[in-house]
Amino acid sequence: MARDLDQLLAGLRQFLGCGDRLTRVIPLSMGHSNETYLLEGIDRILRTPPSEEGLLPPYDMARQHAALVALHGTPGVPPVPKPRELCLDPAVIGDPFFVMDRVAGDAWEYEVPRWLSDGGTPVQSEMCRQWVTAMAAVHGLAPLECLGPARTPEEEAARWRDVAVNADAPELAALLQELVANPGRRSGLATTVWGDPKMANVLWSPEGKMEAIVDWELAYNGEPLADLGYALMWFPADAFEPRQPGYDLPGIWTREQVIGTWEQLTGRSAQGVAWYEALGIAKIGAILAIGAKLFTEGRSTDPRMGAWIGSEPTMAALARYRLQSGV
Repeated sequence: MARDLDQLLAGLRQFLGCGDRLTRVIPLSMGHSNETYLLEGIDRILRTPPSEEGLLPPYDMARQHAALVALHGTPGVPPVPKPRELCLDPAVIGDPFFVMDRVAGDAWEYEVPRWLSDGGTPVQSEMCRQWVTAMAAVHGLAPLECLGPARTPEEEAARWRDVAVNADAPELAALLQELVANPGRRSGLATTVWGDPKMANVLWSPEGKMEAIVDWELAYNGEPLADLGYALMWFPADAFEPRQPGYDLPGIWTREQVIGTWEQLTGRSAQGVAWYEALGIAKIGAILAIGAKLFTEGRSTDPRMGAWIGSEPTMAALARYRLQSGV
């Protein structure tokens, strides 16, 4: 972690109106993208671009902050942290940044939380219900002005094709070009799209209650099936696909439950979602390929990115399998 915490503390004390109460800056997550710090003394969260070269520049702090402003307190919208100060002057701490209220809760990403595994079927099933309901609620929103013009499915595929090309990932680039040439079916008018609807971007209470969705970096306006397809990445299409850690718990929903509930809540059809599953898997594959390239070229020291080296063939094969299976 390359940031000087004393420099952060000094800059924030001068900038924030409550800076005199700020006692310490504590790194929480260095993420593969944005970095997150706890501002001790005022119980708030600082979000900054990565201190090393990041996966998906540029890191538009103003856009992320504007999304939180638009979402916070809007009726029917899943809970998000209350946004606070936005600073676009890099002289303050070295980069643009924003501050938001801290929300207590645990994230589920690399390790399954003990409370989730011990909670049994009721907690696990209710967690899935909240997650799918939150995703569907986002898809009930009209496009947010701060997220810009709506992207078509082929424009979204072209975006990730370009990422794959820059990552020297030819198999993924070829697959994504096929998606560009043969666009996915649309379920209706464009909506707000979460962009990264994984459970790791949700904070949960130890009882399994959704406390907040915390990451809107990849949000955009477009086709909501993109979120559903991305979410289905973690749900095997058949018995031969391996399950991700935690998704083999007895109360975790089946892919059929996820699809059926989303359709019921949104009033949209999930027909053609296989195209969006392929897009979601290829999107993650392109991001992994960028990280692997940064690590290989010595532009990142993050060991997690080193672990992504060689992942492209697997991700490309999985994306193609989902596309061809038509599930």
